[in-house]
Amino acid sequence: MQTEGQVIVTKEQLKQDVIYLLEKLGVPTDEADMTAEVMVDTNAKGIETHGVRWLDIYMQRIQAGSVKAKTKLDVIKEKGSLLILDANHGLGQVAMTKAVEMGVKKAKENGISVVAVRNSNHFGATGFYTELAAKSDVIAFVATNGTPLMAPWGGTDLCIGTNPLSYAFPTKGYPIVLDMATTAIARGKVFVAARKGLPLPEGTALNKDGVPTVDAKEALDGVLLPAAGPKGFGLSLMIDIMAGILTGSNYGTNITSLFGDLEGVQDIGHFAYFINIEDFMDLDEYYEKIEANKARMKSSKLAQGFNQIFMPGEIEAGIREKNLKDGIAIPKPTMDVLEAWKSKY
Repeated sequence: MQTEGQVIVTKEQLKQDVIYLLEKLGVPTDEADMTAEVMVDTNAKGIETHGVRWLDIYMQRIQAGSVKAKTKLDVIKEKGSLLILDANHGLGQVAMTKAVEMGVKKAKENGISVVAVRNSNHFGATGFYTELAAKSDVIAFVATNGTPLMAPWGGTDLCIGTNPLSYAFPTKGYPIVLDMATTAIARGKVFVAARKGLPLPEGTALNKDGVPTVDAKEALDGVLLPAAGPKGFGLSLMIDIMAGILTGSNYGTNITSLFGDLEGVQDIGHFAYFINIEDFMDLDEYYEKIEANKARMKSSKLAQGFNQIFMPGEIEAGIREKNLKDGIAIPKPTMDVLEAWKSKY
């Protein structure tokens, strides 16, 4: 296991660094702010795998022209509760943040809304967007497809992405936020494990020859396995159809590598729906029932080895609260990359 130092930074300083670098490549200030907020908030939650470590590849792809510095979000169709948007190869964070704002507004007007985004790019942590919607007393679902990194159940070829999904439900405190990849382990965690020299859990990856491996570096050149076997594959396929085929985006093996083909556009898709709680029931009644349900779950008799029951997203919310006070720990290798970019400007 390799040890690596940590650099403690405030959220404000880290965000300003990201904004500064994106602006240097021509990203408008408001869009740089949106993109930085997604990444830095993810780091604040302690989710190193989906935070500012992605800035390097975004910068490279903007320079190569496969990601547009300015995100032009066009409305392709607006019909009742439906919105279909075209991101025109812009930043995924900008496209999805605006899509959430538009989807929430339409849900407030119609009770529910469905938003599809085509021709977009990697947008970071899926849970950021559902949590954003939950602040408006809206239940949200967001999913995206991506680079093929997983084999279908029973296969060994890269055919489908890790295709994450997220749900968020407002509560009186932190929202309940489920954010998960459909693979047994997220690709970002494999990157971190490879950098640190850590083994992967068994049953999460195959090497390039289709043999099970716990070596993270072998897994990066190989295949990730679906979570819960056929269930994870089924979920990933569902998302690829809805976020890819249905939105008019790329899907499956048609999506080029995020890292291997810098000039090739990925044109991935995002799919979301939003439910305005007030159109289904009285808000006070909803909050009373969801809090009672949380309390019942948390009062369950504890299994051996556990000292507390957490709701989905609760651990990350607690980490963020602490980090906003004490500073965010960023791995030195990640900060070194940011400093290298800063030195160019």
